[in-house]
Parts: sequence; structure tokens; C-alpha cells
Amino acid sequence: MLGHYGIDRKRLPWKGPHMIDPIKIELTHSTKDHVASGAVIGSHVLQHMYGNGFFVLLTAMYTTLGLNPISAGLVGTIRALGSGTASTFGGVLIDRFQHHRLAILYASMATMGVGYLLVGLAPTFVLILVALAFTAGAGSIWHPAARSLLSQIYPQRRGFIISVDRSAGSVGDTIGPLAAGALLAYITWQQIYMLALPMALVVVIFLWRVLSRSETYQQLGARKQTDQATRSLKEQFRALKGVLKSSGNILTVLLIVKAVAGFGQGGLLLWVPLYLSEDQGMSTFAVGVHVALLTGMGIATGPAFGWLSDHRGRVPVIMIVLGGKAVIAGLLAVFGTGVMLSVLIAALGGFMFGVNTLIQAWALDLVDGRNLEGTMMGTMYGVNMIFQGFAPLMVGVIVAGFGFNSLFIYVASMNGLGLLLVVSLLPVLMRRKRTSG
Repeated sequence: MLGHYGIDRKRLPWKGPHMIDPIKIELTHSTKDHVASGAVIGSHVLQHMYGNGFFVLLTAMYTTLGLNPISAGLVGTIRALGSGTASTFGGVLIDRFQHHRLAILYASMATMGVGYLLVGLAPTFVLILVALAFTAGAGSIWHPAARSLLSQIYPQRRGFIISVDRSAGSVGDTIGPLAAGALLAYITWQQIYMLALPMALVVVIFLWRVLSRSETYQQLGARKQTDQATRSLKEQFRALKGVLKSSGNILTVLLIVKAVAGFGQGGLLLWVPLYLSEDQGMSTFAVGVHVALLTGMGIATGPAFGWLSDHRGRVPVIMIVLGGKAVIAGLLAVFGTGVMLSVLIAALGGFMFGVNTLIQAWALDLVDGRNLEGTMMGTMYGVNMIFQGFAPLMVGVIVAGFGFNSLFIYVASMNGLGLLLVVSLLPVLMRRKRTSG
């Protein structure tokens, strides 16, 4: 039967020498399990507080370190490449060691704190780049570990629960720029980075105490199942190849859409704060407010898009989000000043993060029951971040040549291209629907 995700589950090769049986755990969700899920989702906030607070801190680093558009773009590129590379390879290892996923969550949060401490202590620009790459890589392992667990625990509400997790990230995305803008009036950007370690350790201790009381999380993420066969890395990649083959062109196009979305998103978050400070002359606090507008709207719209995709299908909702981003970015290129600038940035924020989580949910639909959630999450997140990593440097070249306003034309073009790619999937999905009927 063909589900509304466009996947014919009867035709998927669930068995074979490179496949293993799904985890045979009867999941009965207790209150402790739901509280544990809330703790995992809530802990995501700190990671994004610093992840997006960075873009406001970069305005202070831009002046202190004497950066230019190219070197500022390089900072964003190094962070994204470190994150994407670690996530891609980390996702594969997470599926190999699913019974260590809780330990991976604790380690990811703690080492992220250590990384930011090193950023604050680094005496040179080169060492700052190295520390930022390490920090981004350490933090990015969180996503495939956490979302693979959430996906297995809530398979029927996958789009919604992953969107809720992303909304928690949006809370951090919103708090981080505001806090960074306010703190810069009193302490240095180096000191703000060094505060990350004690906060990360508090989160680790809290998370450990809550997850240790959840039987479901202990079964899925801390105990090796005796009835679950192990799989070598070679067999794991063969299983992933089987997903690519059985899905037709769907997964391949999803990866391309993720890459294009990464190109569009990567330039936006780094360059909007610099546009506001360098071109519009805003203070660091005003920059923080506008970055909060850009990220905060997704707190409400993200789960709404996720719920809608669970009930009406991934494709139409993804098309709405990509189209909305393209149109609003185009309007910013024309009306990007004064009150309209603030209004349009808030509107863009409503569509900001919807695409990534919806494509992740769709990709997880493809590997449902194959114990490849970490690999798929790592691949999807990694592809997005790697291509997102090239965007800041590329936009830096564009901005240096054509001015800051060219940023919004670039974002509109990338999202428009992503929309066309999704439209190209429609004939494939229609053929699969006719075949299954």
C-alpha cells in the first residue's frame, strides 16, 4: 500500500543479507517516558542558544578581529563544515552503537561546552577557527542521536515530534541573540563563550537524572538488545543503498533539495546580522531583536507545519514553505528598510526552519524499521550543513561585489530552485500512486 509520503511499503526490501530486523521492543509510553522526551527536546535549547547567539557575537568579533566580508564568511563556513562532516559520519556510528545513544547525548553536550571555552581562550584567529570547527562538530552529533530516538519512540507522529524538537531549537535561536546582544554591553564576547561550559554541565546532569528513570529510553539508548543482530559498516551502507534503490529517485532528490536549502539558509543567518549592523547601522541589541524575530516565529509555525505534513503529506507543505521563503526574501530585496524590514524578517522567520525538519521526517519515513535512523539523520543534517557551510563564503564574495542587498536576491533564488526540484518529484509520486492502486 502506498502511504501519503509516496512510499510503497510492500515493495521495500525489509529483509535480506544486509538488513536486520527492526528493534523488537514493545513501546508503552509512560509519563516518565514523555518527561524524558521533553528533557531531550528541552536540552536542545542550549545548543541553539550558542549556535545562533554566535551570529550576534560575530558582529563584535568582526570589529575586534578586524574581519572583512570574506574572512567573516570563512568563519561561518568552518563552523558549518565541521558540523556537517561530524554529523554525517557520526550518524553512521550512532546506528552501529544504538545502545550507547544516551552516552553520546551526554558527551555531545559536554564537549560542546568545552569547545566554546576554547573559543573564548584562543589567542589568534586561526585557533578560533579550529575551536569553532571542533565545537560545531561536537554539538552536531546531538541531532542524529536525539532525533533517531524520538523517531523510534513516536513513529506515527514523526513529522510533529521532529518539528517540536526543532521548535525547541528555535527557542534557543531566539533567546541566544537577545542574550548575546544584551551581554555584550557588559562583558566581552570571549567571556560569553566561556560561560557555555558550566551551563552545558548542568544540562548533562539534569538530562542524565531524567533519562535514567525512563525505561523506554534505557531500552533504546542504553542497553544492547540480545535479540537484535549486529551489522557491519559495509552491511550498513548496503542497507542505505537498498533504501536509495527502493525509493526510486525520491531520496536522491531529497538530498539535492537539502543541499539547495543549505545554500539558501547558510547565507541568511550569518549575513542578516552583518547587514543590519554594517548597512543599516543597528546596535548589537537591535540586531539581536531582529535575529530573534527571524528565529522566534518558527516556534509556533514549525509544529504546525509538522502536524500538517503528518496528516496531509510532506510534499504540499514543503512546497508551501519553500515558496513562502522565496517570496518573502524577494520582498526584502525591494522593501528591506525601516518598519517593513522588521515585518518581513518576522514573516520570513515563520518559514525559516520548516523545510529541513519536513525533509528529515520524510527521509525517516523511508527507513522506518531498518535501524538506519541515525545514518539518515546524519546524512540529511550533514548534507545540509556542508552545503550551508559553503554559502557564507560564497555570499561574502557576492556581498563584496554587489553590496549587502544582494543577500536577499540570493536567498530567494535558492529557495525558488528548491521549490522547482520538489515539483519535479510530483510525476514520480503520481506514477507510484497509480502503480500501488
